[in-house]
Amino acid sequence: MTPRPATAADIPDLARIQVQAWQETYTGLLTDAEIAARDLPTRLRQWADVFARGTTRTLILPGIGFAQSGPQTDAARAAEWPMQLLAIYTLRHSYGTGAGQALFMAARPDQPFTAEVLTGNLRARAFYEKVGGQVIGLSPSCGGHVSAPSTYYGWRA
Repeated sequence: MTPRPATAADIPDLARIQVQAWQETYTGLLTDAEIAARDLPTRLRQWADVFARGTTRTLILPGIGFAQSGPQTDAARAAEWPMQLLAIYTLRHSYGTGAGQALFMAARPDQPFTAEVLTGNLRARAFYEKVGGQVIGLSPSCGGHVSAPSTYYGWRA
């Protein structure tokens, strides 16, 4: 299982994976309204913006999942942690196949980096700890965009 760099041609698959992964993963952790607000048209626009900006790197396993990394988005962490794993999503049907680990290894920055995860997402937290992440902080909201608390993990590269 080898992820490949995503291109603008992958935008429909990236958006579909993200919408489905949010529905599979965050039901019960986020409000239905927060999940519904990230519908397919919204995700298609977001991914078009991502590729237009060109500041991040996205790896994809078509129909299975993706991972995205780039510069740190939290200015207070940027000096110590210059990079960030911005997203990693796999669809439920791929759990236990090694897809998440393959995506993580392919997208992993070569500098110190962080990842933010909903504190209640125990599966993701166990995954980050399995691949060497250390808890470095907590936040009352995830990315400032959702109402649930988050946990920050860090890797020294």
